[in-house]
Amino acid sequence: TILNEREVIMLKELMDHVNLETISTKIIDFLPNLISAIVLLVVFWIVAKLVSKLVHAALQKARVPDDAGNLLVNFMKYGIYAIAAITIADQLGINVASLIAGVGIAGLALSFAAQDTIANLISGVTLIIDRPFKKGDWICVGDLHASVTDVRLRSTVLTTFDNETLVLPNKSLSQEKIINYTLTPKIRARVPVGIAYKEDTAAARRVMLDTIRGDDRILEDPAPVVVVTGLGDSSVNLELRFWTENAIQKFPLEWEYTEKCKRA
Repeated sequence: TILNEREVIMLKELMDHVNLETISTKIIDFLPNLISAIVLLVVFWIVAKLVSKLVHAALQKARVPDDAGNLLVNFMKYGIYAIAAITIADQLGINVASLIAGVGIAGLALSFAAQDTIANLISGVTLIIDRPFKKGDWICVGDLHASVTDVRLRSTVLTTFDNETLVLPNKSLSQEKIINYTLTPKIRARVPVGIAYKEDTAAARRVMLDTIRGDDRILEDPAPVVVVTGLGDSSVNLELRFWTENAIQKFPLEWEYTEKCKRA
């Protein structure tokens, strides 16, 4: 394409304003910083790889679940990358202070907006690492009895004995008292029975103990007992106590022997 006279003049003016010597000098002066930045990038990449392998091996040795281990490794890796980005930016002459201030303000706003989500994620990691329960366990949370269907980072899915699916935020779950019946399958059942004041307590004890004789579901050691738990307004409160190997039998046995003791 042949340039017209006006374009030639504009090109000459542009070339006059451009000082090639100055540009080349600046490029040469910037090369050491650029090379240093590239070296730092490689060093941080190697460090991230080594730290990830070491931490992953340590977590496997400590038998931390894979989900929690991978999450922790990724958090650590991203932390190293963040430090690398700040260091390399500073090496390239970028105003890191302004960058950090901007990221800090954005992070503060994000933390306020998503504080519940962050709290649930942290609680989820804590639950996965501490492992108070796992999928399939029967647990008691407050007054709720349920089996664990799934353990997620933000929430835990439970299935009640009425086959209702319940999703609990990990933050609230981590603050509750949790009883894991699966971890300790041998459990004691308690059957409360009230008798009139005029009745013979020793005779009632013998009758109640006779009801469980020969039941293979009930352990002989520790031996079953009947104790007086209190004196009510109109009854002497007895309690039949016995142990079973299968925790899931606790409530069915208590219901069954409540009726059997009443009949006896």
